[in-house]
Amino acid sequence: MYKRYITLVFAFLLSPVIVFGDAPATEMPTAAQLEFFESKIRPVLVQYCYKCHSAESDSVKGGLLLDNRKAIRVGGDSGPGVVPGEPDESVVLSAMRYESFEMPPKGKLSDEILQDFETWIKQGAADPREGGQLVRKTEIDFTEAGNFWAFQKPVKSKLPKVRNKAWMAHPIDRYVAADLAKNRLSVSDSASKRVLIRRAYYDLIGLPPTIKQQTAFINDSSPDAFSKVIETLLESKHYGERWGRHW
Repeated sequence: MYKRYITLVFAFLLSPVIVFGDAPATEMPTAAQLEFFESKIRPVLVQYCYKCHSAESDSVKGGLLLDNRKAIRVGGDSGPGVVPGEPDESVVLSAMRYESFEMPPKGKLSDEILQDFETWIKQGAADPREGGQLVRKTEIDFTEAGNFWAFQKPVKSKLPKVRNKAWMAHPIDRYVAADLAKNRLSVSDSASKRVLIRRAYYDLIGLPPTIKQQTAFINDSSPDAFSKVIETLLESKHYGERWGRHW
């Protein structure tokens, strides 16, 4: 169970995790400051930022939430989103100015909006949004995670022991035979050369072989006859082109 947990951790490496948090305001903002936030700041955040930086986002970008006071001040991967009184240290404003990042990505906001955010931050970044959520990084035990099978040095395994070896043409056939025996299944009859070449053509190029191609293969008694067919199909310009219909 623990290894399964480690696997999930690696699958979501550096994915943000949302946790609940609340922080009361340290200073009581004035009515004018709150009005400024509600009329100039919140609408911009909602319209341009919440899609990627709110608890409702499909994926929180940069580990940064902007939909509550504590989250916007704690910030994300690149530091505090807003530092009250310090606009030049606030990642949100820097990104809006296209200095560090370019947010929103579809186009730079107007100079008037940028000035509003600078004024808001200089005046203490009044924000009545209590509660909300925070984002924190998942912590990984790299020592334990290193024990996951994908990070282990390959070890050559012993070939399974099987009874009937008559039909086996390659060592990998032993694994097939072992699984068949485990599930109480038997090997199908060998396909005729005509059936075999049709399977190969349909599998690799999605079309049947011509009569000439079938005849050439049937009359080829060399031990590598089928290998030559496969190599020809893999080199064909038609190889795999009809697989797109299934995608």
